Amino acid sequence: MISKKTKINSEKKVKKKSSEDSGEERIPKDEREIEEMLEEEMLGDLDEEDDEEFIHNVEEFKKGHLKGKMISVYKKIGKPKFTELNKLDPKKLKDELRRLIVALDTCNIIVHSHGEYDDREKYRFITEEIFKEFVEDDKKKHITFVYEDYHPEMEDDDEDEEVRNDDLI
Repeated sequence: MISKKTKINSEKKVKKKSSEDSGEERIPKDEREIEEMLEEEMLGDLDEEDDEEFIHNVEEFKKGHLKGKMISVYKKIGKPKFTELNKLDPKKLKDELRRLIVALDTCNIIVHSHGEYDDREKYRFITEEIFKEFVEDDKKKHITFVYEDYHPEMEDDDEDEEVRNDDLI
């Protein structure tokens, strides 16, 4: 003997198949049916082929990075001579900052910020923080450092300032 629930489910499948075969889009009748359809959509059918390809890509990625040698940014850009910020002549600051940015850029390293900071802070950030970071010793890879990733409170301060300015206007 077939249970009532099993019978209803098999009838639904038959109706669903017949509407799929005819190319018509089936309209759900009640909330429960809509929920079932959404659940099927969200879960989806796992495709073994996609899983295998994904796993293969992850393994290739791992292999590539396991062989990669890590090196400090300072060494990567050729250990350029630089003056500590507190000993640097303020008149030479702009030129020294430009020289460091060019050295970083030659090795495909970019230091970026969302906000506007003075040259002293940019120079300090590069020489005291970025130079100590380790990256893969791969000449082809582009690396970007974002100031606000290291100092998120600075980004919040900029947003607060914008809000205050909007309030004033």
